[in-house]
Amino acid sequence: MSAIHSLSKGQREVVSDLVRKVVVCDMGNFTPERFKDWFKNLDSQFLKMGLTLKFEIHDRSVHFTVKELRTGRRIYHFTASTHVRFDSNEVVLSFEEITRRYS
Repeated sequence: MSAIHSLSKGQREVVSDLVRKVVVCDMGNFTPERFKDWFKNLDSQFLKMGLTLKFEIHDRSVHFTVKELRTGRRIYHFTASTHVRFDSNEVVLSFEEITRRYS
């Protein structure tokens, strides 16, 4: 996505940090509770930079989407290559809960 080049340095750093963390950590070892805690920490970093982080779990792969808070524009999207051992309904935290909490 070419839109990432128009982001501020801080925004580019949190997106880069997310990709690095997903590549380095083995999400196959995550439990739903550990994934929820991990995601909450990442989400707070994104909110400080004016971005939202959305995740969806399909076929045990995690799909991440980064959007700008101000415009709602999708600026980055990727899928984790490691497989989690749980389904999306096992993770209590949902994107809708985050949206309601910070709206």
